Amino acid sequence: MTNRPTDADVIIVGAGVAGSSLAGLLALDGLDVVVLDRAQFPRPKPCGECINPGGVSALARMGLLNAVREHAPARLASWSLLTDSGARACGRYTVEGEYGLGMSRALLDEILVKEAERRGARVYEGVKAVNLVMSDRPRATQRVIVETTGLEGRRESWSAAMVVGADGLRSIVARRLGLVRRRPRIKKVSLTCRLRGTGPSRAGGVLFITQRGTVGLAPVHAHEPLWNGTVVVYSKRWGRGIAPDPLAFFRAALAQAPFEWDGAPEIIGGPWISGPFDWPTRGAVADGALLVGDASGYFDPLTGQGICSAFRSAEFAAPVISQAVRKGRTGVSQLLEYEHALRRMVRPTRVLQRVIEAAVSRPAAYRVVVARLGVSRPFTDRLIEVVGDSLPLRSLAAPGVLRTLLWRAR
Repeated sequence: MTNRPTDADVIIVGAGVAGSSLAGLLALDGLDVVVLDRAQFPRPKPCGECINPGGVSALARMGLLNAVREHAPARLASWSLLTDSGARACGRYTVEGEYGLGMSRALLDEILVKEAERRGARVYEGVKAVNLVMSDRPRATQRVIVETTGLEGRRESWSAAMVVGADGLRSIVARRLGLVRRRPRIKKVSLTCRLRGTGPSRAGGVLFITQRGTVGLAPVHAHEPLWNGTVVVYSKRWGRGIAPDPLAFFRAALAQAPFEWDGAPEIIGGPWISGPFDWPTRGAVADGALLVGDASGYFDPLTGQGICSAFRSAEFAAPVISQAVRKGRTGVSQLLEYEHALRRMVRPTRVLQRVIEAAVSRPAAYRVVVARLGVSRPFTDRLIEVVGDSLPLRSLAAPGVLRTLLWRAR
């Protein structure tokens, strides 16, 4: 398209779950929204491909859940934890009507992109953001300029009152704004494959924790025997073993997991590789700009909270952006409401993620912890619900729940 308008109220860089859901919310509110993504959809993406109950609730609030359900996602009622010592634990979502969903990330992103377009957002695929600058206009009318290149190397400049970075772990928007706090310290790599096979229970997901790393398995379709298999390991220790043949590394890790297949599962897609994941930010707002989803800061892939956090960051951002753009006041002070809401959400999540990281990185710790969780069903259920973003972290300390863990641990 040679004469497409390159001016908008808001430009969102990145059309993943955060960017597309935010675009739809802003378009419904009457703003002219442009979404730019370097990829062309559908496209595979390394991901655990599980939407936890908090994420399902967010989809419902944004009016997107029915569109997702139409594509037959798997319904997840529980998560099981297994260790290389034989310890086992299982936690269920116990609240009536509470559940998670398993779905191909390529399909989920495509659904959300189409919904954003249906609501009025303009989505341009195959457009890569390469730079971000502020215009020379007076402050009251200042614009943010996003410079891009297309698939054929064509350069363009896009102008908006605000730009949103929704472009993932190594966000170009976050880097250009100077919001990346440091490089990763915890260096992990994940390998994701699409599997076809029968045998394991399709009622929930499983995490197998070993000294080598973690192997996750979850169904991604309500009827077809399709699975997400994801291996997460420390790159410093295992990176050289992955590099020559990532698929062979994935097969070896999967073969060690006690998933009770009827026969060896077929690998029909992947491996898709990602990492490292420890990308903290100094903040999530700047003059004329805001970060959502993984771009706003990320820590650990094991807890399954990334998609929910992306949805909720979009929910927090939408009213703040709409008000700022309409008032023509898009400086940091007008965006701090979003920053504060995001940090309130992230703070307890980061605490839990660090506790889980400390446990799974030490064999003596994860074996004891999972063994104790295996005989403390009420606490384990509550832990799964907290990780599922359906209950606050403080609910783990409820006397009746905590007592079951302490009593069983004796």
